[in-house]
Amino acid sequence: MNRKSTQPDNMQKAIDYGIDIEMLKANLKRTPAERIRRHQAALDLVRRLQKAKKI
Repeated sequence: MNRKSTQPDNMQKAIDYGIDIEMLKANLKRTPAERIRRHQAALDLVRRLQKAKKI
């Protein structure tokens, strides 16, 4: 089976499962450094929220 012929089917399965394909595409347009910065910012926020919950 040709890999390209299954790609749209797999994309649709991911969409049906609830994965935001457009968000993934947008993220892949960012540089690896920018993706790391954004991930770190999100992780920092989660840690601050967890800390605030304990207070």
